[in-house]
Amino acid sequence: MALMTASLCSAQDTLRYPINAMKGIRIGVDFSKIPAYIMYNGERIGFEATADVHIKGNFFGTVEAGWQTVALKKADYNYKGSGFYGKFGTDYNLLKSRRPFSNDIVYGGVRYAFSTFSHQADQITIQEHFWKGVSGLSIPKNSMHAHWLELLFGVKTEVLKNFYVGLTFRFKFIIVPPKDEYSTPYLIPGYGNGNENFALGINYYVSYNIHF
Repeated sequence: MALMTASLCSAQDTLRYPINAMKGIRIGVDFSKIPAYIMYNGERIGFEATADVHIKGNFFGTVEAGWQTVALKKADYNYKGSGFYGKFGTDYNLLKSRRPFSNDIVYGGVRYAFSTFSHQADQITIQEHFWKGVSGLSIPKNSMHAHWLELLFGVKTEVLKNFYVGLTFRFKFIIVPPKDEYSTPYLIPGYGNGNENFALGINYYVSYNIHF
């Protein structure tokens, strides 16, 4: 009887926590920056890499890092901004029972994120109705930082052995906004619009699991 009980417990553990998901580190790249590049007509360029590792039970530790640049050429100003960002947090697998050897996960997660970046503008023209207006103004290059929290929901599916595709939906809340006495940044790398205290995000990942 004791042997039978042990066998049942072992089978349940296999269903609940697959062997492959518990060993190794999963490294991926975010491909959502490609449609963003097209959507904004090449004004935004970025790259993001991610890594997650099983900690214990249904918990995974996650690190994400990347950079973004933005370049705007408008009729009344030119704007440039660029910087790096990092995100640290944990994911919790919501699936309680799965088929044997399945590494697919559906998860909720939380991130602490920060960004260090700079921006500047030149060829600024201020239009006037009654006067000629002023042109040739500029905003000097200024470095700053921002901090925010993210709540997210996502899925990761193994499409080939050790290869995964994943999708996340993110809710971002600024906790330390950037400060610039001249202008609010157009883009906070990794976050979004510098004018907003709340932002939404979608990421599409392709990743590979490296076994220890």
